Amino acid sequence: MNEPRHTVHFYGHACIYVQTPDVSLVVDPWFTRRGAFLSTWHQFPRNDQLDLEPLRAADYVFLSHEHRDHFDPEFLRTLRPDTKILIPRYTDGYLQRELAGSVRNEVVVLDSHETYSLGPDLAVTPVVQSVPIWDDCTLVIRTPQATIADVNDMKLSARDLAWLRESFDIDYLFMQFSGANWHPYVYDYSPEEKRRISRHKRENKFGAVHKMFAASGARWLVPAAGPPCFLDPEFSALNLDDDSIFPTQAEFHAYAEREGFAERTVILLPGDELVPHVDHAKDNKRRLEHPCFTDRHAYLSDYQRDRAPDIAQALAEIPQAPGPLLGKLREYFQPLVSASAFFRDRIGGRLLVESVGACPESVIVDFTRYQDSVYPHAGEDYFYRLRVEDRLLNLVLDRELSWEELFLSLRFEASREPDRYNEFLVVFLRFADPESYRAYARYERGKQLDERTVVEHEGSRYEIQRYCPHAMADLATAEIKDGCVVCPGHGWAFRLDDGTCATNPARIAVRPLADPSPQAAGPDPR
Repeated sequence: MNEPRHTVHFYGHACIYVQTPDVSLVVDPWFTRRGAFLSTWHQFPRNDQLDLEPLRAADYVFLSHEHRDHFDPEFLRTLRPDTKILIPRYTDGYLQRELAGSVRNEVVVLDSHETYSLGPDLAVTPVVQSVPIWDDCTLVIRTPQATIADVNDMKLSARDLAWLRESFDIDYLFMQFSGANWHPYVYDYSPEEKRRISRHKRENKFGAVHKMFAASGARWLVPAAGPPCFLDPEFSALNLDDDSIFPTQAEFHAYAEREGFAERTVILLPGDELVPHVDHAKDNKRRLEHPCFTDRHAYLSDYQRDRAPDIAQALAEIPQAPGPLLGKLREYFQPLVSASAFFRDRIGGRLLVESVGACPESVIVDFTRYQDSVYPHAGEDYFYRLRVEDRLLNLVLDRELSWEELFLSLRFEASREPDRYNEFLVVFLRFADPESYRAYARYERGKQLDERTVVEHEGSRYEIQRYCPHAMADLATAEIKDGCVVCPGHGWAFRLDDGTCATNPARIAVRPLADPSPQAAGPDPR
């Protein structure tokens, strides 16, 4: 007698389709021909050749977060009316509000770390990122045949990872391996500096994924949730850049071969079924011979020609700015700046916003002021500059486009002095909501940063803060390089002499310990 079929199919990017005899689930569908982020990102390999009717009839759709490469309103509007949409409970209600304006299906909010039975043979457990910098979520999917931890874009903290490992015996770890950032491409660096930074970020990303896979205890790693490809001619050079932060599955597999874990890595193409207990190495070899990897230039050229009308139409539909934007900038920014002393203090400088178009303007957003914080630029110094087309800036000011969507579109220019990542400015723009600012400030003030660990360097021992202040990665496993503790999460380097960060405005607690050697302790009393 045949056992009931439980199937898992990959539908490209971060989309997984799980079907059991009793229930079906779709995770993070993204199929629109318009791509995402102002039509800058497109699915790679392409997935528009797939039959989507089974997905439209699914019982449940889970959306991990609001990024448009995971949240596709165009597809969601084609769902069966009784399909339930599941989302995690986040600090803010942005995703829920977006869904309310996009679909009529019932939306069910799931609490983090709680297990929900979707049927007799399918259960899910959302694990919301414990560091509320971004709204991201891992989804653990369990069927009688396999347990999948779909991490997608989430930056797993040491505590999140420990909880997952203790709670589940993971068969397949789906994890983002390719970048999802605008740095360094939009910054005014030289081409050589952009390549250097990109190479460093790429190596860090690969290394972090490898470490996370090893620490998770999962049997298999499935590189997913990227990369995008860039079909607008303005950005198409990024597709073939050997140092790009958007590497392909083939490039990650080559890294896995060098590091010795390729035999535990599974490459999936859109439409592939994830079948347990098969020769994954043999399947990998066949899939890596696909033209999207072996003849990428021709593959992307055909893809670009096919999508050109969709991209042109999407960009043409963006309305022109109504005129000068100073008034709208004041209406947008002043309440936000005034709402949070925490962010004013942490940002502590001036942002220059330059709009480009029919009515070019240069406007200061001054975080050193409680009131009258937004005014025309008259030569004041600033630490950060954003240069944006006025019609795109107008979309942000009307809250039809988020700052993060604009940034991920790469359709802007930036510079900063000093050249350091200011996390508080990014978080301020990303949330753009006073209640979220208060929640984030409470988190920052309540961080459990008192736990310590001991590291050794060049014969000396140091007691250091155990968790990185950025995303709470465990510094007990950090590499020490050039006198710095290098965070295994994102490469932030903290000096052992004073705890300051060499790469970003942050600090950890550091205390040198007395030399425990017999010489340091004095003569033996015996």
